[in-house]
Amino acid sequence: MSVYNNKPIGILLFEQFHGRSPNSIGSSRIRGHWLVKYWDKAEIFQQGAKYDVVIFQKVYWLDYVKIFKGIKILDICDPDYLDTVPVKEIIDNCDAVTTSTEALAEAVRQFTDKPVRCIPDRVDLETHNVQKKHQGRAKKVVWFGYSHNAETLDATISTLKRFGLKLKVISDFRPPYSKADENVKFENETFNKEVLDCDIVLLPKDTRPRGRFKSNNKTLIAWALGMPVATNFDELKRFLDPLERQKEVEKRLKEIRKKWDVKKSVEEFKNLIQEIKNGKRL
Repeated sequence: MSVYNNKPIGILLFEQFHGRSPNSIGSSRIRGHWLVKYWDKAEIFQQGAKYDVVIFQKVYWLDYVKIFKGIKILDICDPDYLDTVPVKEIIDNCDAVTTSTEALAEAVRQFTDKPVRCIPDRVDLETHNVQKKHQGRAKKVVWFGYSHNAETLDATISTLKRFGLKLKVISDFRPPYSKADENVKFENETFNKEVLDCDIVLLPKDTRPRGRFKSNNKTLIAWALGMPVATNFDELKRFLDPLERQKEVEKRLKEIRKKWDVKKSVEEFKNLIQEIKNGKRL
């Protein structure tokens, strides 16, 4: 029986490992902070604590992976194996891999026979707990994310001008997006308000090579806030109409509550850990 300083499951976050501010990294918030909020036996990793299970959330700490004797799960949300990080060696020393998308899971399965499970990004409905009430023709669209990804907006600027729509960008401001009408720095405390100030969330499809591995977490957050998501010209045109926006919102809120509550991810991680303990092959 282990002696715990805190709880038996520790989630070691990317933000911790790289010295970032708490809750400043999207993947650590979605695949760490939101999980422990609803997982009574899990906590954010604490140095020196004894754990039966460690989930390495986009953390490639090979030395510790090799010496830790409990259950080890590598949780990834990007194709980091394409970069100069020891992903393959980490996986070889873990019990299982979890990914944020099935496309990423399929890619990882090509170079390991370890269990690889897609546990998709989901949303905390308590954090994003207000919904937009849509009235009048749309006037402003919003995009949010890391500023280096804002280039996906470039091809839409002429369409926005054609429809008379203003563009707000919520980002880390490194740098702000020069083609936006309004740039706002991302802050957890003001994020919901800044999004709800707009009428449509604009998320063009990412056609870059790594785009196919991206999760739909921004779409889910938008839906939870009662915001329609436009990914192309036809959707953007349709959502100019407030009745179309409201109809879309009602449909997506039902889907969010049924399929995309982060509590479902907690249950899937619990099930995976139990299967590993039971020695089952996934």
